[in-house]
Amino acid sequence: MDAIYLLNVAIQTLIDYLNLNRVIALTIAFFMAGGIASMINKNFIIKYFGPDTPKHISYLVASVSGCLLAVCSCTILPLFAGIYKRGAGIGPATTFLFSGPAINVLAIFYSAALLGWGIGFTRAVFAILLSILIGLSMELIFKSHENKRRFRIGKANSISTRPGYQTAIFFLIQLAMLLIITASPKLVPILSVPLYGGFLVKHLLTIIFAVVLVVVVKKWFKTDEIKAWLRETFILTRMVVPLLLIGIAIAGILKAVIPPELIGQYVGGNSIMANFVASLIGALMYFATLTEVPIIKSLMELGMGVGPAMALLLAGPSLSIPTVLTISRILGVKKALTYLGLVVIFSTIAGLIAGLIL
Repeated sequence: MDAIYLLNVAIQTLIDYLNLNRVIALTIAFFMAGGIASMINKNFIIKYFGPDTPKHISYLVASVSGCLLAVCSCTILPLFAGIYKRGAGIGPATTFLFSGPAINVLAIFYSAALLGWGIGFTRAVFAILLSILIGLSMELIFKSHENKRRFRIGKANSISTRPGYQTAIFFLIQLAMLLIITASPKLVPILSVPLYGGFLVKHLLTIIFAVVLVVVVKKWFKTDEIKAWLRETFILTRMVVPLLLIGIAIAGILKAVIPPELIGQYVGGNSIMANFVASLIGALMYFATLTEVPIIKSLMELGMGVGPAMALLLAGPSLSIPTVLTISRILGVKKALTYLGLVVIFSTIAGLIAGLIL
């Protein structure tokens, strides 16, 4: 295969992936993530990571705060380092470390849009569940060391500086838009009914909700708040989109060069070994934010099983060799390798279960 052929494959893959609905969905997700980054008070969430907070609260907050904080794989490490060095317990801190990249708004909806809501929803559930199990395991294993640590985390009175109902409506409108535009024709067929040519019911509803969002923002938000929202959205877009496009192109090239029988041999079906291999590869390879989704879609089209795909989706975004090296600087080599092992083991188990369910 020559370079020109591979370039054409990459370009065609980009054209095929970036259809209208996916572009709209990603645009909405970026605006939603920008809103979370600009409006959510991080200290309000982080203050619940300490030993004085009941476990059922600290672990629940840690497991879902990745979504609330709109963190991606490149921003989770400094946040993790910050909360751990300020004294957060190793359990909630590693729960946050795992769940952050796996359950952020962009990852959830892009997985659902590209791989189907079955895989997207299951990924979100497993990300929360595994993050808690990994955190509890880390706390149990290193309990004696944790008892020697004491800390203080800053106070914060509210999750947002805005009135709660305004913040809720702002995000619910965008969430409704995401659900509508990514809805499967099989699941909600009425949304895919054509109104004029390729203009569907879902497109009309998305436009209506967008107009409502504009009215709400103009009525309730100050100019500085709108600028902060747009600035965070732009920062996330600039950071993620180039890597995402590269990932999509790589996915197309992989599909063209990797023999399907090779995929079937190592990560086909739903065996323990197939799920373990997928988990280990995911834990060691570096996936930029969202790039794991198109790559996994291409691998599934080549014969990768649903279980190994889920294992890779869970282990991939949260770990890589550079991440392990960075974590070892923060936690120490022993804790970093333990965390790596727990991610691989739990992702393997989750892959096995997902393969049976889906």
